[in-house]
Amino acid sequence: MRIALVDDDIHLAQAMTVWLKARGYDVVHFISGVDFTNALRKDSFDLYILDWVMPDMDGEAVLKWLIDQNDHTTPVIFVTQRDSEEDIARILNLGADDYITKPIREKVLLARIAAVTRRSHTSAPLSREVLDYPPFRINTTAHMVLKDTEALKLTQKEYELVVFLFRNAGRLLSRGHILSAVWGHGTDFTTRTVDTHISRVRKKLDLGVETGWRLSAIYHQGYRLEPVDKEETATAV
Repeated sequence: MRIALVDDDIHLAQAMTVWLKARGYDVVHFISGVDFTNALRKDSFDLYILDWVMPDMDGEAVLKWLIDQNDHTTPVIFVTQRDSEEDIARILNLGADDYITKPIREKVLLARIAAVTRRSHTSAPLSREVLDYPPFRINTTAHMVLKDTEALKLTQKEYELVVFLFRNAGRLLSRGHILSAVWGHGTDFTTRTVDTHISRVRKKLDLGVETGWRLSAIYHQGYRLEPVDKEETATAV
């Protein structure tokens, strides 16, 4: 899972990054809300951890910006010294998924992240052996993708890419996000690897109007897999 950590407290951010990376999370630290929102124009994440009090653009302003951008699917956890009942209720009612008061404790942070991601769409399909995205069916035990009844010939990385794309259908995913999720953070591969595998997957699955799924490249941002509009499908037929 790829996490954006937005906090101007360098020492705390470093400690949190160490805890998270030790659990296998890919963490990108932003020192300000402005840096974070600018990065989101080209990048994507599975979870946002926001400090409330920051000098240029505080966490509440960042959350409102996310809502304005219609980013309602990515979970948000606030970490802050503000601990009044009014503050907690306010930020949760605004749209945050959870709230942790400082000082941050490692086990509490990790447990809250696990709880939030269990409730989010990014982890829900993991408990199912077979994932259905008609006409495609993914057998996660056999590591197999079927189109109708035909088993598709995919490499292991192509299979992992297909699973990641379908589990995040409708989301704009940056190349860096895809690279981290499929190839692992700290990898020596480049985003060109993502482009090559995307091209292969699009061809092998024959993604388009006829199959009801479109895999689009978004200029300077990444890729989005989404269902084709039913009217487009009807017109094509």
